[in-house]
Amino acid sequence: MLEEHLRNLKLAELHLPPIAATRTSPPPALPSAPADQYKASDPSRSLWVVVDPDRKVLRFDVSSSWQTRLRAAEFGQALMTTYLDAVRIAATVERQTRREHRDEPQPVSFQSWSRMPDLETWLAQVQVEQAAIGRQLREARENADKVSLEVTTLRSPYGLVTLQIRNRALVGLTANAAAISQANIGQLQQDLWAVFGDAGLTSDRGRTPASPSRRRPRAEEADPEEDLWKGLGSR
Repeated sequence: MLEEHLRNLKLAELHLPPIAATRTSPPPALPSAPADQYKASDPSRSLWVVVDPDRKVLRFDVSSSWQTRLRAAEFGQALMTTYLDAVRIAATVERQTRREHRDEPQPVSFQSWSRMPDLETWLAQVQVEQAAIGRQLREARENADKVSLEVTTLRSPYGLVTLQIRNRALVGLTANAAAISQANIGQLQQDLWAVFGDAGLTSDRGRTPASPSRRRPRAEEADPEEDLWKGLGSR
């Protein structure tokens, strides 16, 4: 009886934030060189997320004909996956670039050898570097103590999407499919920019879009392949 009671005893109930669904398409290809911005698209090529090297959003691009290729119920999953892809591309390329620069052999010349410090100066430099490393370790431990498991929920102004943020990172995203299907492209892109900005995920280099029209675009105005509305953050 005691064993059965212990098996049925609920010790704790964990409420984990929602996460992106399992990928059903190949991961995006990495660019061959570092760049000022990194771009990712969903498999249907209905929406794009562009980030800077610091993984901050520069703009959202949404096709005016996205509903012909992507169901409104799938928009939230597509947005979350595309955002994570863009962030992953930027982080991977920038990390590889830093590693390559660090691994490059430094040329040795008579001039560089002749400028080497004496033993006493060299030991003093080592002590300074050790002290700097010690400060970094202490800061790392302090930051680790500040890590919070609390999830903050942010709702966009038009109520089209809701973000779950933990430690300044996006850990979940839900979308109001009914509202998204009725919103025009300007409202959709402005709403995304606003809520990602509230979460601290947008770049200072990005631009806030002009106030969108409340009129829903007519179907005949949309080009099913090429008509992209890129007002947000466009230059």
